[in-house]
Amino acid sequence: MKRIHLWVSGIEETGGIQHYSDCCVRALRELYPQAELRVFSKNDMRDDPAGGFHAFGSRSGMARTLAFAASGVMWALKEKPDFVLSTHPHFAKAMSPLRWAGISCLTAAHGIEVWGQLGGSFGSALRSMTGILPVSAFTRDVIQREGQVPLSRMPVVPNTFREANFSPGPKAAYLLERHGLKAAQPVLFTVGRLSATERYKGQDQVLQALPKLVQTLPTLRYVIGGRGDDEARLRQMVAELGLEQHVIFTGFIPEAELADYYRLADLYVMPSTGEGFGIVYLESLACGRPCLVGSEDASPEAVDHGRLGFVVPPRDPEKIAAAILKFFRREHEQPWLHEPETLHREVVKLYGHEAFKMYLQRALNELLPN
Repeated sequence: MKRIHLWVSGIEETGGIQHYSDCCVRALRELYPQAELRVFSKNDMRDDPAGGFHAFGSRSGMARTLAFAASGVMWALKEKPDFVLSTHPHFAKAMSPLRWAGISCLTAAHGIEVWGQLGGSFGSALRSMTGILPVSAFTRDVIQREGQVPLSRMPVVPNTFREANFSPGPKAAYLLERHGLKAAQPVLFTVGRLSATERYKGQDQVLQALPKLVQTLPTLRYVIGGRGDDEARLRQMVAELGLEQHVIFTGFIPEAELADYYRLADLYVMPSTGEGFGIVYLESLACGRPCLVGSEDASPEAVDHGRLGFVVPPRDPEKIAAAILKFFRREHEQPWLHEPETLHREVVKLYGHEAFKMYLQRALNELLPN
């Protein structure tokens, strides 16, 4: 019987890597229905060893990390799985003993957690892996350039999204009422942690573009979803720009309302400089809303290099404003950007669950031919 071990940071939590981990569990079960899949989760609380799910979230601090790594290593040495896959590259160091024991080890690689981080013991551990599964060609090329890992050991497995949760539809009446909006009113949307460490997402640049935009679109609203330690600074910036009536801070958005917020907008705007892929772009497209992305990271891959949105210099508010105006005025040659069902169909074809399974299967076949 085939045995597979999967190491994850968590599945119950929200976040890009947690979402990726959940999709990996589902894909592996469908690709290998007869295999014994054992999952080791560092941060989840639901522990079910008999069912093949080992969770260590009930522990705290270093005790959690040590218990998670020790359990994963001991079970692997005991069961000798066909391969061990980690959905977070920081687990590569803990997996190193398994490579010495001749066990095939793979790890996903997402973005900023590996960019510029490939020196020292972490870089050595990453290079020791049987293979690396970058979520984007951008991240693959960074690892090849900075870590000297051969491209042949890094098949790209792009991110995916939960298709059942995101689909086209009208603007939700309860959100229009909550935020004092009208259905025909032009709306921009960004969602993410409002953290000082994540300013690369580009809310500042969108705010700087707004004064020019509202001259032409006086009823325009920019909805900023999320919360964090940078919210006060962003609110101060809004006040200094005199944009209080044009910017809406929603606070934390529950998962049950997220799709409705995507559909509340006409255009999702996140001119990032630090995205390893950007699942939010896929979710917005699945809801039938095109995206404006930055040109300096992996974001263009999510919008098929501009076919499903706009790719702009992310540090240039003038270019950001020009692209947004082009969209609302329909002064572009991409009529499908205003066709929600077309956007949904295209993103499912490119990055839906079946596409993710195909990419994962292909990568495993390349890296583990036997």
